[in-house]
Amino acid sequence: MTARNLLVPHDFTSAGDTALNYAIDLAKTFDAEINLLHVTKNSKDNKKAEAQFLKLTENLDTKGLNINVIVRKGDIFETIGNVAKENHTSIVVMGTHGAKGMQKVFGSFAIKVIKSTHTPFIIVQEGHKYTTTKNIVFPVDISKECLQIEQVVSAIARKSDSKVHILSEKYSDTAYKIKSAVNLQILNKEFAEHNIEHVNENIKKISSDDILDYAKTHNCDLIGISYYSDSVFSQFDTIFQEIIMNKEKIPALIINSKEVGNYFF
Repeated sequence: MTARNLLVPHDFTSAGDTALNYAIDLAKTFDAEINLLHVTKNSKDNKKAEAQFLKLTENLDTKGLNINVIVRKGDIFETIGNVAKENHTSIVVMGTHGAKGMQKVFGSFAIKVIKSTHTPFIIVQEGHKYTTTKNIVFPVDISKECLQIEQVVSAIARKSDSKVHILSEKYSDTAYKIKSAVNLQILNKEFAEHNIEHVNENIKKISSDDILDYAKTHNCDLIGISYYSDSVFSQFDTIFQEIIMNKEKIPALIINSKEVGNYFF
């Protein structure tokens, strides 16, 4: 096993195929291997799943890339996190197409899956066509938790030579202004030290609409955001879900900031 690996949960749907194709390109960028995971309800189905994986990988462009197959009986809410932890996974890449199959977890159950592990997720919508990541959106509020995804954003930006767009709200409250300024100072210092191109932009509000409008206008390829249940913003779970399921199908990079750990980059 290489120092880096990506985990791709797959339920043999087109959304799973989309996630796998995205992961293949990402793995080549990171010089990582891929662990394909299928979770069964009954161990008697394991052999069938292994055969399906063999057929699936036969027609993929995986030259120079290691793909391992993991089939395990269990509950998806626990198994994904457990397998990621066991294999020191850098990123879980998972597809979604609404409330079907395994992918239903990234509808109303998204938070439960993210909270099961400290490993970052990239959520890719069915039909997304992977292109080289060049512009990453990084929304920043006044909390410390919002900074937790910086290490992952930095790793992707360095490897893909991407520009990071740091978005912040223009607060009127003095205390909020100070907290926001501190967070921006930390991020700008980190990105500068790693020679990552970055820009600071004010938006009207840290909301899904404003974040997505900016991402669309600036042709951004990835949105990086930390999830934390006690956000200072009301209805944050709704914002979180809307970013995952955005109409532009921009992939979302998400981490559970309460379980932050080593990302093995």
